[in-house]
Amino acid sequence: MFGAAIMWFFLAALAAMPVWFARYSWDTARRRRRGEHVARPSGGTFGFDEVWRPTAAEAHAVWEAEQITPAPAPTPDDGPGVITGGRIVIETGLRPPPR
Repeated sequence: MFGAAIMWFFLAALAAMPVWFARYSWDTARRRRRGEHVARPSGGTFGFDEVWRPTAAEAHAVWEAEQITPAPAPTPDDGPGVITGGRIVIETGLRPPPR
């Protein structure tokens, strides 16, 4: 009796998977049409990286921390070109520095 219940649960889950995948792909397409950012689960879903690839999980944690870390504010002792004439100048290298 217990084995039959497990079998029927497995078959129901197997039959529901295509429906779930179709719904997921439809939702992704709908969000893209609206111009929304579609966030997909990355390697850490269900904690697989924590167990099987701990270095990848640590690298991902460092990457996430770096995404929210603000850039340091310039200080007056950073040298010329940072604070000149009461204005903060951030040189990115894309444009020549002002004279």
